[in-house]
Amino acid sequence: MSSELAPDQTPFDDGLTDSKAFLTRVDPRVKIIATLIWSILAASLENLAAAGLALGGALLALPFASWSFRNLAKRLSTINFFFLFMWLTLPFSFSTPGQALGAIGPLKVTLEGLTLAALLTLKGNAIVIAVIAVLGSSPLYVLAAASRSLRCPEKLVNLFLLAVRYLQIMFMEYARLRKAMRARGFKLNFSRNALNGAVFLIGSLLVRSFDRAERVHKAMISRGYKGVVWVRTDFTLQRRDFVFSLVSLFLLALIALGGFWWRII
Repeated sequence: MSSELAPDQTPFDDGLTDSKAFLTRVDPRVKIIATLIWSILAASLENLAAAGLALGGALLALPFASWSFRNLAKRLSTINFFFLFMWLTLPFSFSTPGQALGAIGPLKVTLEGLTLAALLTLKGNAIVIAVIAVLGSSPLYVLAAASRSLRCPEKLVNLFLLAVRYLQIMFMEYARLRKAMRARGFKLNFSRNALNGAVFLIGSLLVRSFDRAERVHKAMISRGYKGVVWVRTDFTLQRRDFVFSLVSLFLLALIALGGFWWRII
């Protein structure tokens, strides 16, 4: 198996079912701005009703990105695994003061704790789904080019592009080393030999990564690299970009008004 990535290969590509979906063809600069504003607004919500409305708005974008349910569920399961720990701790964190709803042994389940856990879960999923649906519909190198057009610092753009391209190569190198260790009878457990093997695996991966980084840097210098990774930036606004912007503004205004309304009643 080759360790190199295709120029347009990204971690999102396996989830898209239709490269001609509406959000795939929207200008990435517009998508970055809309997603950033959406994330800030969703993170600032303070009640369950507004957070639920934000989650519903994020779900509306999914059909226009043509994500398969299987790949979407796989990605959401990762973030919700961390939310699970909040549900195991926050309901017991407001015992003084707090409105107790029940008890599990010496621990009291409070309404405030449950409300906060539900609020964080709704807001987190609203942000993650919006990012997956909107930004995930564009290859990462295109998003990097759009960030450059939006005057993002050049060093950050370069780091982003190089990380996107070579992080997966590091994971493939790790998988190759693990396969070689399993072929030699290695089993990961808490024994001394297993821990030594894990340390050697990490050390070998770091050394190989450093060697590859040196070779890549020398190859880039020999090809005229002077601090700029060139990617396409010929973006032009079209009618669908204005449609997407208007719909986004409507949803943002609706959620903002909803959050303000539920705050004052």
